[in-house]
Amino acid sequence: MEKPEIIEHGDGWVYVLDGKTSKPFPTRDAAETAGTEASRSKTVAEEVLEEGLVDSFPASDPVSVTRVD
Repeated sequence: MEKPEIIEHGDGWVYVLDGKTSKPFPTRDAAETAGTEASRSKTVAEEVLEEGLVDSFPASDPVSVTRVD
């Protein structure tokens, strides 16, 4: 799991993950919590994609990941 970078920005705090900056949060703790959750979600999505790739090999159709909330 990649650890997001936390930066003070304007009137609040943001996290940076994969070069993308989040919306501002009022506290550093809030930005850290949101950044950790975003990183965890990214890791889960990557694991699901990898599982789909392994389960469908060899295949002629590309694998797609469906988001389930």
